[in-house]
Amino acid sequence: MPSFDFSDSIGRWMPRAPEMAQLLNANSIVIPHLERFLNRVMARARAELKGDDPEKARIRADISTFIKQESCHYTVHGAFNEMMLRNGYDRLPELEKDIVAHYDRLLATKSLPFLIAYCEGFESLTPPVASGWFDGSMDPIMKNADPNPANMWRWHIMEEFEHRTVCHDAFEAIHGGYWLRFYGFFYQFVSMERMVGRVYRYLLSVDRQTMTSEEIKRSKTGARRSVIGFFTPIIGGMAKILHPRYTPRAIPEPKGWDATRSDIEANWMKPQQAPALAEG
Repeated sequence: MPSFDFSDSIGRWMPRAPEMAQLLNANSIVIPHLERFLNRVMARARAELKGDDPEKARIRADISTFIKQESCHYTVHGAFNEMMLRNGYDRLPELEKDIVAHYDRLLATKSLPFLIAYCEGFESLTPPVASGWFDGSMDPIMKNADPNPANMWRWHIMEEFEHRTVCHDAFEAIHGGYWLRFYGFFYQFVSMERMVGRVYRYLLSVDRQTMTSEEIKRSKTGARRSVIGFFTPIIGGMAKILHPRYTPRAIPEPKGWDATRSDIEANWMKPQQAPALAEG
């Protein structure tokens, strides 16, 4: 569990790219509900993988670690999201109700193979975007950014990359099949972007209430630039993700990933838990 402190943070925590900050914030609002959903689905998958087969035992163990990591993620994002509420974005609970309803509906109506394909689709999005967080290419827009949310995202994406194989392995072990994986990917992609987009538009609308017309014009330009920048690596990675022989095991660690992990463990972990995390 990391030790980020959001007590002095604000929504526009990236001075050089405040609209990008709000796009990340919109993702953060969805994430706690998504990751609780991931954990519930993967717990079902773990229960389905019965027997003493070594491969199934390995996947069950990986799922247990996955669930612990995701629980840390949604706890930390929940603390960040409370900061957003304190900073005047008071319609967020209303928007979150629709997000919760989406995941509850899926759990109540969809099959386990589809649910795992949905989870695998989301988890496949991290590798294409990971390198930008570790290799220094985002440094220009991150200059003077609040280090707490900035490192929250580095930590989160670092761990997402670390467990990138878990949902894929569970899907292959329980069902497999290209077309279900294809369907699950696009179903979650469209659903996620619809939910994130709605929150993003709301956050920007609150910011623009106190802006001049010229500031609003610059904000709209910044928002377009941020959306393009956010989706460019994802779109670029889709050919690999949607290839019939795709496997996250074939994706090498991005440049700077190991250094990021070392930095997070040395500087952002709670002291009493750092040794246990380092051993793992």
